[in-house]
Amino acid sequence: MSADLTISPAKREQLQQLFVRGNEQMSLKAYEYADNIYFTPCVLQDPENPIYAKTFLVNLRRKFGEKKKTTRSIIAVGKKMTVDSKRPENLFKISISALKSNPWAVEALISAGNACEELGHIKSALVYYQSAVEADSNHIGANFAYAIALGEVTEYDNALACVQRILKQQPDNQDARQLVQKLLAEQTIHRGQYATGTSREFFDFSSTAVPKNEDVMGRVLTLEEQIERRIAKNPQDTANYIELAQCFLKQSNLAEAEKSYTRALEVSDNAPDIVGMLLETQKKRLYAETLRLKEEYERHPQDALKAVFLATRTQYETKSIELAQHRIKHHPHNSGYRYEYGLLLQKNEQVKEAIAEFQTAKSDPARTGDCLLELGRCFQMIRQYKLAMTHYHEAVQTLEKGENKKRALYLAMKLAFTLENYGQAEEYGHQLAAIDFSYRDLGDLLEQITQRSCSTRSSSVE
Repeated sequence: MSADLTISPAKREQLQQLFVRGNEQMSLKAYEYADNIYFTPCVLQDPENPIYAKTFLVNLRRKFGEKKKTTRSIIAVGKKMTVDSKRPENLFKISISALKSNPWAVEALISAGNACEELGHIKSALVYYQSAVEADSNHIGANFAYAIALGEVTEYDNALACVQRILKQQPDNQDARQLVQKLLAEQTIHRGQYATGTSREFFDFSSTAVPKNEDVMGRVLTLEEQIERRIAKNPQDTANYIELAQCFLKQSNLAEAEKSYTRALEVSDNAPDIVGMLLETQKKRLYAETLRLKEEYERHPQDALKAVFLATRTQYETKSIELAQHRIKHHPHNSGYRYEYGLLLQKNEQVKEAIAEFQTAKSDPARTGDCLLELGRCFQMIRQYKLAMTHYHEAVQTLEKGENKKRALYLAMKLAFTLENYGQAEEYGHQLAAIDFSYRDLGDLLEQITQRSCSTRSSSVE
């Protein structure tokens, strides 16, 4: 069963948008939000995609602090696998549900891999099997499953290393010995020659292959080194470069993350989504550099330092525009990207262009109120006060709560006051006071409105 037969191009585009947004949330350490809203729908709706699978697990392990749970919880999750698991689709859903509570649950990882294999998604199966071995390198079932799957994709050295871990614990395991012979035979056929002079020809069942998380001297490799090892073995797998970049992002090492995304870009032939990840990382690096230079200038005011600060800030603003335009080009129906681009245009006083973006984005019910508010600001900037007031009023009616609700009421009140519509200004002011009387200079403005209103009424009477 292939995902290509069941997922339409439009659906695939939608999932890719979710994945990109999930990566953004993960970089902000909003792991639970990234999991529930973005990554879980991706893996459930496109189980064939190994990048979705790998990122789903990476995010979960960060959410739980990279600390493996106890064996007891793993066994408990494993028991759950017996329920409604005859169909691979059901088995996969149950496995994913279990992993959301414990991403180191070996039995759940193996079950997810088994389901993917039955569905014909071998690359995704390898991700889950590898994660199972990483969770427990001595787990017999995990090593067996991973070894067999690796053999299917002709990664014989890695497959043999898995079997070696089994034989280290169970030297007389006949299934493992038979699997070794099978792998060696397939390896020889695959290479078209006998592996003369290698350890594979005279396989030493008593020896131990170097574990994936250790070097030849037994030193435990860092996560970055483990990923680099995987990259060396399979340099065309972009998922490894992305995972490495995310490791550096977690450490706030933006320069190294940028290098990793650049490497991924070269391998992926400029895949649009990786271009987006690179641009976002470059934007973050420039923002951090701008803040650093600003603080340094405030401590040591110098013309040369100010010039560097201003130049870097300009680079940051340019990169922000470049990222926004890239996102809209490849995700034209994403209202969030349209809204963000509109804010950037508005900030740069490209008001007419910003209006077009906000008008497009407001068709999304989740963005309507925010867009109406910004449209009001745009029309006020070009002195279209009647249109501005209309949009502020609609924003007040649409927004339910939060800072933008208060902001809409405040701006509507101020504009009505400026237009000498004191009754309307007072009405908006009272609504805002009921929510937050301490908002900005609300108290003083209400007093001014009341005084001006009374003065106007007195003049009318006279």
